[in-house]
Parts: sequence; C-alpha cells; structure tokens
Amino acid sequence: MDEDLRLGTDHATGADEAVPQPRHRDHYPGHRDHHPGYPDRPGYLDLSQLLDRPEYHLERLDDPIRRSDGVAARDLTREEPAQQPAAAPSRSRSRINALVTVGDQVVSSGTNAAINFIIARRVDSSEFGAFAIAYTIFAMVVGLSRAAGTAPLGISYADVPASTFRSAVRAAAGTALALGAAVGVVLVLIGAALRGTVGLNLAAMGVVMPALLVQDAWRYASFAQGRPLLAVGNDLVWAAGLTIGVGLLAAGSGTGGGAVALVLVWGAAAALAALVGVAQHHAWPDPKRALAWFTGHRETTGFMTAEFISLQGAQQTSTLIIGVVGSTSLVGALRGLQTLLAPTTNLAVALMSFAIPEFSRRKHMPPGQVIRGAYLVSGLVVVSSTLWGLAFMLLPTDFGAALLGDTWNETRDLLLLAVVAQVGPGLAVGPAAVLYAFGKTRLTFWINLFFVPFLLACPVTGLFVGGAKGVVVGNIIVFWATIPPWLYHLHRQVRTATPR
Repeated sequence: MDEDLRLGTDHATGADEAVPQPRHRDHYPGHRDHHPGYPDRPGYLDLSQLLDRPEYHLERLDDPIRRSDGVAARDLTREEPAQQPAAAPSRSRSRINALVTVGDQVVSSGTNAAINFIIARRVDSSEFGAFAIAYTIFAMVVGLSRAAGTAPLGISYADVPASTFRSAVRAAAGTALALGAAVGVVLVLIGAALRGTVGLNLAAMGVVMPALLVQDAWRYASFAQGRPLLAVGNDLVWAAGLTIGVGLLAAGSGTGGGAVALVLVWGAAAALAALVGVAQHHAWPDPKRALAWFTGHRETTGFMTAEFISLQGAQQTSTLIIGVVGSTSLVGALRGLQTLLAPTTNLAVALMSFAIPEFSRRKHMPPGQVIRGAYLVSGLVVVSSTLWGLAFMLLPTDFGAALLGDTWNETRDLLLLAVVAQVGPGLAVGPAAVLYAFGKTRLTFWINLFFVPFLLACPVTGLFVGGAKGVVVGNIIVFWATIPPWLYHLHRQVRTATPR
C-alpha cells in the first residue's frame, strides 16, 4: 500500500476507500538544498509579511478515488496535469485574508446570535429555556464536527493542488454530514420521547443539524484553501435566507412563530447556504468516506476530538456544579460576562482559522519568524480583548443595565477580573496555531489534558472560598498557568522538531 494513501473500509460495501494524504516535502531528500532561504528581520512584527516568503510546496499526489464497489475511478488529480501546488499568498493577500476571515466570523456569529435574540424576544422564558437546551447541544456538536471533520483541511491540505483539495473536502464535508445525520436522528428520537416544549425543540434541532454542520464545513474549507471570501459569501446567503424566512413566518402567523418554527427556518437557511457551498467548491459531501477520513487522519482527528471533549466536559461540569451550589444571581452574572466577552472569543476563533493554514503553508520559515508570527497572533487577541472588556467598565450604569438588566451590577463587579482571566487563553492562541499547523495535535492534547482537572477544580474551589469573585480568580489561576507550557513547546517544536 502506498504510504501516501491510508485506506479505510466502507462498512456498507466492504470496499476500501482511498483517503488522500499529502506527502510532506521533507520526504524528498535535497529539498533544502534548493530552498531560497529567508532573510531574518529581527523585530519585524507584521504577520502578513512574516508569512509572505517563498517556500517549497507539497509534491503532487495522485489521489485514486474509488467507487463504493471497490473499482478505481478516474484519478481527479490527472484531469489537470499542468496544475501546480497552491502558491503561498502574497503579503497584501495574506493581510486581506486575515481581515476577511475576521469579517466572516462577525457575519457567522451574528447569524447565530440573531436566532437567539429573535427567539428570546418572541417567546416566553420557558420556551426560550427549551430552545437554549437545544442550541447548547448544537454548539457542542459543531465544535466536535470541526475537530473530527474539517481540522485536517487546514493542517494537511493548505497547499495541495486544487483537485486534491476538492477530493479531501468531499470527505471532510461528508464527515460533517454523517455526524449531523447521526446526532439528528438521536435528537429526533429523544424529542419524540420527551414531547412537550423541550422535546419539540430537540426534534427541530435534530432535523436541521445536518445542514448546520455541512454549512460550517464549507466555511472551514474556504479558510483552509486561503479563500475566505467564499466563506463570507456563504454566510451572507445564510443570513439573507434567515431574514427572508423570519419575515415570511411573521407575515403568515402575525407573531413570527414559536421557537420550533424559527429553528426550522434557521436550518432551512443553512441548508440553502450548504447548497451554495457545493457550487462554490465544486464538490458534494461524501458521507461514505467519513470513517476512512477520520481514521486516515487519526493523528489529527482523534487527538483534536479527544481534546475538545475533555475541555468541554470539564468546563460544562464546572458550570453545572457552580449553578447547583451557587446562587441564581451568580449564574446570571457569569452568563453576563460570557455575553459581554463573546466577541473576543469570536476574534480568537477567526484568527486561529486564518493562522493555522497560513503557518501550515510556511512550515519552513526560519524559527525566529515563526515564533514572532505566533506572538503577533496572540498579541492581537490579547490587546483587542482587553480593550473590549475595559470599554464596558467605562459605560454608564444605565447603558449596562439596558444590556443586561438587573444582572449588570454584579457582572460589572467581576468584569476586571474576567478581563485578566482571558489574557491566558489569548496568549495561547498563537502557539496553539503553530503547533496545530505543524501537526503536533498529540502534544496539544496532552498539554490541555494536564490542565483539565484544574479547569474543573479551580473555579469550584474559588466558589467556596470567595463566592463569585473566587470563581473568576480560579479561572485566572488555571488560565495563566497554561501560558508557560504553551510558550515552552512553541519554542522547542519550532527550533528542534521537523514538521510532519
């Protein structure tokens, strides 16, 4: 078996399914002899310029795509014999891509926030609570889909020929579709068993889950290929579809419909955007290749999935314990902090989406430039999130109360501590992006796993010691304690390890 193809088995047919694995440039002896070199520019902190240097691209990879009956189909990569591996974006193009990626995150987050605001304004608190349960499940599953499905695109396929990327994205989107269908069926069955408001919302979320995950897969495929404008266009289609659907629903019912109807409209708009994604990438999702894709990239998908589950499990368990032990006002104040600081999380996600494929395309930059690039990414997150959080402390009390109601006073008392706490995760963004881009997912998993018990214990211990402020101080302790390991491994891996 060719070392560049890892074969999985289609359990429906027993046929081997070929999963494209890009051959890394280090497999070719002598490539460094032809490397043009990178003039070192100490102190130069423009990421778009740090990442704008010529480099060796991946060698061409034949990708035999097999039909379900096991017979080799035509080789897609041979349709374009003159095609070369994707070139690294220019300095100005990298800068534009970074800005567009951030802009797309604003559009995508705005669409998800819109459905929450629309439903909150149109239904009572009980029905909104039922929707919130279903939406929380979606937020968890979409994160799992990114770890298990689309993560390899930005790490292993950032600079392969377009035809090879198209084959890979079919498998990645197919993985998202398969996961969405499986979770969707479970939610529909649970919803049918529960009935009532909660059951109906769970069933509705189950119906639309496949469309939501596939649309998200197309977005991340666009980032991995260095074409974030495609993601912006796709999210705008989703936003426009949601606007039209809500308008039609309001015109038909006079009230705008309940949570279930609005969730179905939201999902229908996502399905429209998912179809647009098919046209944008000239590829249909192939769920039959989901298992082969996951196992063929298990070093990435396996560790990133385990990392996501462990971190989310610790955070959700900690929140649940605080909610049970603490007061209702405390839970509201912590939720208020999450609401106010959510844009800073979105910015970190956007910069990570941009930085991983950019670093992946430029693994052979001199170590000093890679490290400065990582610091720049982290610095952008830390400075912007700090300024954003401090700005709320300068707001008039009436303005804050208008945003969060009675929760504002307690939230404001915790805001400065929360700003300090978020510096820790912000500083980790750049090093994590580099380690992911270098394929060091096993290492990132163990770094995060080491801190999982503390992520669970520190906030809860802080609650018993110091109440609301103790919870945030607990977060500060664990978040800041992660900084030295991330920085140490960034320097060690960049200077001594050979990227896979």
